Amino acid sequence: MVAGACALLATACSRPAPIEARPALWRVQDADTTIWLLGTIHVLPREVHWETPAIKAAIDGADMLVTEIPAQPPEQASAVFAAAARAQGLSPIVDRLPSDRRAALNDAARRAGLPIDALDGMKSWAAAAALGAGSSRALHATIDHGVEAVLAQRFADTGKPRRALETQAGQLALFDTLSETAQRVLLVRAIEQSDGYAQTLAAWSAGDTARIVASFQPGFRGAPDLEKTLVTDRNTRWSGWITRRMSAPGKVLVAVGAGHLAGDRSVVAMLRARGLKVERIQ
Repeated sequence: MVAGACALLATACSRPAPIEARPALWRVQDADTTIWLLGTIHVLPREVHWETPAIKAAIDGADMLVTEIPAQPPEQASAVFAAAARAQGLSPIVDRLPSDRRAALNDAARRAGLPIDALDGMKSWAAAAALGAGSSRALHATIDHGVEAVLAQRFADTGKPRRALETQAGQLALFDTLSETAQRVLLVRAIEQSDGYAQTLAAWSAGDTARIVASFQPGFRGAPDLEKTLVTDRNTRWSGWITRRMSAPGKVLVAVGAGHLAGDRSVVAMLRARGLKVERIQ
């Protein structure tokens, strides 16, 4: 759901079979404005085919692309993440885990291709992002094949403008506002969910918003500020932006993490609560 964190560290291992995905797509429309809402996954295997006729029509019809953060070269994104991820005086990563999760840390680090001592200097949220990347790494998912990267290239090729709701640095700064308790909840979740990415990918590919919610909701248990900071508050800001944008003519494709468009506190739900008609078209 947060574009700058888990996406940065996904690299190659093995290749899955081809997947024909039909991710959820909505449309908000009035007399002179159309906004499509596409739920995305920020990193994908090359073999996932998600540009259905409905999505292609939205891409072709839109005058502008809006994503969570601006498109940028991977090396620049990695540098921003690295600068935000580290801090002085942190306790060893193993000491930040419950005793019954410490053995599982080795497996999670191996999946992510990281030595344990590389995690010691990382903030707990950043270590969680690094370890969580192991789940997508096993399916050869990369940011280059993620929905946003593909869309950014499509719009660049046609000379259409691109905008962003946030910056990568601003996104990562949200994690620094989390309590250490909340950050450690993320850390434990990353260690426990060896198949978390596969579950999310399957739900997204099927356009199953209930399963999308189920794939990330357990990660918020025990830390109420997690969902508020990382999801609900941002959904509130984004739904406000979309509502204001509906007052100007034009056609816009908004592509954000699928978790932000699923559930009763989603952008979709908030737009409906504001009185807008949001129609699911895929």
